[in-house]
Amino acid sequence: MPDTPSSPTPASEELWTVSAVAAYLGFTGESAAGSARRQLSRWGIAAKGREPGRGGQSLHLASQVRAANEARPGRGRHGARRTEGGRFTGPTDA
Repeated sequence: MPDTPSSPTPASEELWTVSAVAAYLGFTGESAAGSARRQLSRWGIAAKGREPGRGGQSLHLASQVRAANEARPGRGRHGARRTEGGRFTGPTDA
């Protein structure tokens, strides 16, 4: 039987605080962390840990946040994916 790791996330996984997620997503202002929390909830991304201390923030896998953001539809392009450049025309169209 293979050994299972004692922690659910390997040490090599990059973890981001809610503030870092907010900055990555471009949220600014006093409500940036709250907006990031709501977006993470919509995507179904659960926290993988928490910073130490009373004021510690939740930690989320950076790879999950990046993947969910890449899969978002482009703004104003009727569902065009960001990975497609967010344009109606394909890469071969001129």
